[in-house]
Amino acid sequence: MLDQKPVVFFHVMKCGGTSVRAGLSTSAARARQAAIAEETAAAPTAAGSAPASEVAPKRERPAIFELDERVAKAAAGGTDRDNWVFRDALLPYVLSAEQPALVLGHFRYRDRYAALGSTTHFVTVLREPVDRLVSLYKYRRYKEGVDVPVSMPFDAYLADKRWAKEGHAYVDTFCGSVDLDPRSDEAIAATVRNLRRFTVVGFTDRLDAFSTQVSECLGATVTIHKYNTSPAPEDVEIDAGAIEHARSVCAPDIRVYEALST
Repeated sequence: MLDQKPVVFFHVMKCGGTSVRAGLSTSAARARQAAIAEETAAAPTAAGSAPASEVAPKRERPAIFELDERVAKAAAGGTDRDNWVFRDALLPYVLSAEQPALVLGHFRYRDRYAALGSTTHFVTVLREPVDRLVSLYKYRRYKEGVDVPVSMPFDAYLADKRWAKEGHAYVDTFCGSVDLDPRSDEAIAATVRNLRRFTVVGFTDRLDAFSTQVSECLGATVTIHKYNTSPAPEDVEIDAGAIEHARSVCAPDIRVYEALST
């Protein structure tokens, strides 16, 4: 594992990321411990060499870098745009300076990362876009302690300019540029093209397949358990008309999802 390419998991909200991150980080930590133990046991001991306590410690490549959301926002300061620009620069910096085996977090893919493709495994998990949007709505409305809660009905949520952007979250995350209209054919095509460059694109309804593929990248067996459940009361339902509206809002991401999942 010490010589494996780093794995970068791009976490899109409400795509099973909490469970995936837990599985990846647990496997990476265990594999790192085993690799270091094996390397230490195999290292030759030279006669007359200085005691271990007197030898300067070798700087170890960290097993995991996981983005701290609150610290990142505080470090970026300013607007949401500042936060994303900060993260866009942070990811290649971490890969170059720290060289972790695994990177986890809410990052977005940028065109300039293409040069990293030969030395890094980019991976992500996608969810059917309408299901993702409904799940995000229920999370923000019914989950206690969320950073940005909502109290509006689902129809109003879809009509709100801020939340309607969630209908093209995949395009915003993976199209590679802020200069494209996220609902345009050009942006959608760029998103599909970039995701096809990823080593692994998994799907929430096929996490076993994702686990198998990402295990090969990480050099360790990855097991993913489901942790989060919907915080919404069981009697909360979204009517068929609202779901149809959600399909219209999610049209860009539906095109991306269908191109990659079939």
